Amino acid sequence: MADDRPPEVGWLHYRLAVAFCTAVIVGLMLLLFPILVLLASPNLEPLALYGYVFSKWGAAIILVASALGFAVGGERTANFFALIWGTHPFWSELESWLYEHGRTTILLGWTIVVLVVGFFWYSFR
Repeated sequence: MADDRPPEVGWLHYRLAVAFCTAVIVGLMLLLFPILVLLASPNLEPLALYGYVFSKWGAAIILVASALGFAVGGERTANFFALIWGTHPFWSELESWLYEHGRTTILLGWTIVVLVVGFFWYSFR
């Protein structure tokens, strides 16, 4: 397995740096999550979500993400964040595939619409 760390940096130092950077990035994402929810739905109260972020669950999320960053290394952690943020090459390949397969795209789109409507229909009965 290829190691993406520079040769002059020790293994433990590199993995601890990845774990620290992962914890910082996940912490920032947790801080921004209520703002994104507020932008998506102005009727919701974002301060209620901050109670969740600053609780033991927020700390647990940061700790688990940091441990995973330490365990899997920098390249895989960067790929994970790229998938979440939409900057991974997978999203470009998916877009080109969806353009090529028009009927499948329409079917997937309507399936998502039906699932969302069904979810809300069932939730508010």
